[in-house]
Amino acid sequence: MPSYLPLLILGLSAALPAAAAKGYHLYYDENGQAVYSQFAPGEGRESEVVKPPPPPAESPEVAQKRLQEQLQRFEDDREDQELAQQKADEARTKADRTSQRCDQARKNLEVLSGPPRRLYQSPDGSVQRMDEEQRAKQRAEMEKIIAEDCK
Repeated sequence: MPSYLPLLILGLSAALPAAAAKGYHLYYDENGQAVYSQFAPGEGRESEVVKPPPPPAESPEVAQKRLQEQLQRFEDDREDQELAQQKADEARTKADRTSQRCDQARKNLEVLSGPPRRLYQSPDGSVQRMDEEQRAKQRAEMEKIIAEDCK
């Protein structure tokens, strides 16, 4: 048979502080003695509810230290959130650049795989001819970019 005594003790120890926080009834018995009770006296007797004194206040030094610790935790959390946001933004930007690079490489490969063009415009704006060797080199480069970036 399991023992319920530890559970009973735990339950009572949790209930007593709650009852004490509500206060006690003060009344006087037949002999004029002051009686403090958690329960109101029987009918016909008047009682006064006595609240326990509030807990002592923290010293200003302890309160200041606790506030400084809370502020430090808040600032650390804020820095962590900002760092996480920055990393997420960088990852999103990198993904966008990779996607654009992949799209451009596919378009270039499509052009290079089609019928050969005799002339093309270089980045500096001049018009040049592309021979088969240059075309094969460009095509290999585009295939490499697609293999690395387009997944």
